[in-house]
Amino acid sequence: MISGPRILLVEDDEDDVFLTKAYLDESFGKSYSFEHVSNLPDALRRAKESAYDVFLVDYRLGSHNGIDFIQHINRDLKLMVPVILLTGQNNRETDISAMEAGATDYLVKQNIDARALERSIRYSMKQKQAEEHIQFLAYHDALTGLPNRTLLFDRLKTILARFARNKHYSSLLFLDLDNFKNINDSLGHSVGDALLIEITRRLNEVIREEDSISRLGGDEFIVLFPEISRNKEETAVKTQKAAERIIHSINQPIIVGSEALHIGTSIGITLFAGLDTTSPENILRHADTAMYAAKSAGKNTARFFQHEMENTVKSKLTLENELRKAISENQFEILYQPQVCVNSEKILGAEALVRWMHPEKGMISPVLFIPSAEQSGLIHPLGELVFRAVCNDLPNFSDIPRISVNISAKQFHALDFVEKIDGILKEYDASPEYLELELTESALLADIDDTALKMKELKDMGFTFALDDFGTGYSSLTYLKKLPFDVLKIDRSFITDIIENRENAGIATAVIALGKALHLSVVGEGVETAHHLQFLKDEGANSAQGYYISRPISATDLVTWINQRIAC
Repeated sequence: MISGPRILLVEDDEDDVFLTKAYLDESFGKSYSFEHVSNLPDALRRAKESAYDVFLVDYRLGSHNGIDFIQHINRDLKLMVPVILLTGQNNRETDISAMEAGATDYLVKQNIDARALERSIRYSMKQKQAEEHIQFLAYHDALTGLPNRTLLFDRLKTILARFARNKHYSSLLFLDLDNFKNINDSLGHSVGDALLIEITRRLNEVIREEDSISRLGGDEFIVLFPEISRNKEETAVKTQKAAERIIHSINQPIIVGSEALHIGTSIGITLFAGLDTTSPENILRHADTAMYAAKSAGKNTARFFQHEMENTVKSKLTLENELRKAISENQFEILYQPQVCVNSEKILGAEALVRWMHPEKGMISPVLFIPSAEQSGLIHPLGELVFRAVCNDLPNFSDIPRISVNISAKQFHALDFVEKIDGILKEYDASPEYLELELTESALLADIDDTALKMKELKDMGFTFALDDFGTGYSSLTYLKKLPFDVLKIDRSFITDIIENRENAGIATAVIALGKALHLSVVGEGVETAHHLQFLKDEGANSAQGYYISRPISATDLVTWINQRIAC
C-alpha cells in the first residue's frame, strides 16, 4: 500500500529522470508513487486525469517551460497541488519568476541530493495543506464544517446561471432555531456547540445528495434544493414536505451529556428560477423575511415568502430608521398620567408615558414604535432617554409621592442596567425613593433568580417596583412570592368592560384579593367611567388611573392639575 507522496515528474532529460528517481527511492523507499512524462501536453493531461501530491517540473521543456505548466494548472485546472521547479540555471531572475508564477519551491539541479529533495517535497506539501486549510476556513464554518455565506452565494450564482435557460425552479430554506439563546445562556456555549453539530448531522440525514446545507452563523442554517421541477406548484409541494421532515427531525430530543434538549426551528422558504428573475441577495432576503413570518406565526413552523411580506419589512425598516433619527434628535415628549386613591382621590403617583412627536407625521403611537425599538435594540437608548427626562422633571413634582417608569425586559436584563440607572440618578441628583420601576411579566421570564438579585440591588438603592399588566401573560404566583414587588397593576383589558363581563370582573376581584393577601398595593388601569372607579373602591383596590381621572398630560400640566385639586 502506498502511504507516501504521489509524485509526477515532468522532465525531458533521461539522465535527470534517473537521478531524480534515485533520490526519491533513497528518501521514500517503496512508500511513494512515481510517474514521469517528458512534455507539457502530457503533463497537463496526467494532472487532469490523476491525483498527485506534488509536481516536480523541469524549468526547460522544449518550446515550453515549467512556468507555463504552473499557469495552466492554476488558471485552467484550478489545482491546489505544490509545484517544485528544477533548473540548471542558478540566477535570481529565474528564481523570482518561478515564485511569482506560484511555484512552491525552486531547486538548482547541481545542488540537489536526496535529503534536499525530500525536505523540499515535505515542506511544499505541508505548505499546501496549510493553504488548503485557510482556503477551507474562508468558505466553511469552523464549528460544523458546513459551507458559509460566501460559498453559499457562489453556489446560488451557479444555480441561477445554470437553470436560467430551462427555468427549473429551486428553493431555499432559511432555518433559525427557536429559543437557542436560552440553551446557550443557561447551559453554556459548549452545550450549544454540541447541539449545533447534532443539528448539522440531522439535516444531512434528511436531504438529498444533490442538496446542500450552509451555516450563516449563530443558529441560522440554509438548506438549498436545486432544480426541483419546472412546475412552481410542484416545487412548492416538494419543498413543504422537505421542510416538514426537517422540523420533525429537529424536534426529536437531543442528548448532550446528561441533558435531553428540546428545540424547534422556524423556516422561511422562497422559490426561484434563473438570473433573470432574481439575485442571490434577494433570495436570501426573501427567505429571511419568510422566516420571521414563521416566528410570528408561533415558531416551529414553515412559511413561504409572499411579496406582501416585503412591503411590511420595508415599512418596519423605514420606521426603525426614523426611530433611530428620532432618538438622536430627541423627538419625544414625556407625558404623565396621574394615579389617585380610590377612596379620597388624593394623588398617589403618576406613570410616565413616552410619545413620539414626528416632525412630519405627528404623534406616532407607542403601540407602533415600542415593538420596533424592542426588535432593533433601540429600546436601550430610548429607555435611557425616558429615564433621564423623568429625573429631570422630578424636582417639579414635590407633591407627588412617586413617579412610575416603564422598564422593558431587554433594558432590565442588560448587564449594565443597574450601573446606568445609578449613573443617571447621580447626574440629575435624583432620589430613587420617588421613583417606581414598572416591569411586565415578560421581563421576569428569562431568569427569575437573576431578576430577584437585580431587583434586590435596586430595592436597596431605594426604588419600589410595580408588576404591570398582571393577568395578561403567564401570571405565575412564583413571581409574587420570590420577587420584591410593591405594587400590582390590573391590566386595562379587565377594567374596560368590567360591568358587562362577569369573567373580567371576577379576575379583577381575584387580583385585588391576591394583592391584599400579599400586602401589595393594587392599581386599576384603564378607569374610564365612574362605574369603573366605584368597582375598584367596592372591591378594595388602592388606586386607579385612566381617562376618567386624567388623560396623560405634560409635566407642566400635571403640576397645574395637582394644584387645582389641592385648591379645591
